[in-house]
Amino acid sequence: MSKRNRPTTAAQAAHRRKRHEYRTAYNSPEAKAARAAVAAKAPATAKPAAKPPKPPAAATAVKPPKPPAQA
Repeated sequence: MSKRNRPTTAAQAAHRRKRHEYRTAYNSPEAKAARAAVAAKAPATAKPAAKPPKPPAAATAVKPPKPPAQA
């Protein structure tokens, strides 16, 4: 690990260790196979319907005109 990315406190080091352990377990072949099995069992119709997109806020809001600058 380079000095630039090295944790400087014990809390940062502990967080990095926990994150590394979690990601190692998550990316293991066993975990990937388990996630694939769960995804295969889920019905394809379980996905929620897509909502129509909202119009942009700038298009619906009307800005008041600026008052003339006084000299």
